[in-house]
Amino acid sequence: MEKAKKIQEVDSLVEAFNSSIVALCADYRGLTVEQITNLRSGLKEQGAFGKVVKNTLAKISVDKAHAEGDADEVQKFASLFQGPSLVVFSKDDPVAPAKVLAKFAKEHEELEIKGGFFEGKFLDVDGVKNLSSMPSRDELYSKLLNVISAPATKVVQLLQAPGTQFARLLGAYQAKLEDEG
Repeated sequence: MEKAKKIQEVDSLVEAFNSSIVALCADYRGLTVEQITNLRSGLKEQGAFGKVVKNTLAKISVDKAHAEGDADEVQKFASLFQGPSLVVFSKDDPVAPAKVLAKFAKEHEELEIKGGFFEGKFLDVDGVKNLSSMPSRDELYSKLLNVISAPATKVVQLLQAPGTQFARLLGAYQAKLEDEG
């Protein structure tokens, strides 16, 4: 790779690291092109993307992107770049790509999750698995909406209850009158 392309790749990676709230790293050795394509499609559906990186360029990019961060945490993350490396970036939801990666790793033993970087902290393999077990942003929104709408639903039910009971009472009285005569 010529120097201009390397500089362009480093700049692209620095931008990806800076604009993402989470970066996850995995070893894709042993996966077929079709499997990697399926993984990328699953990530794209969740608003994330995966990129195969050259380790040296990835280390330089991590150092540049997180120069202001905790040096120990950054170095732990940079140490993951050995062997074939696929980096998953997400700008919006940190949980969804972790879920996709963990699910894919269960289905395909060849994929090995190495770790990640989230909110300025290094995540080991267990940290990525814990992140993947959390509810996603959409699930949290759904739960929040249920909590917010539950009181209103209860009020409507309470307001309808007397009318419903009165209608039943009238219906029972009408049935009684019809039976009598």
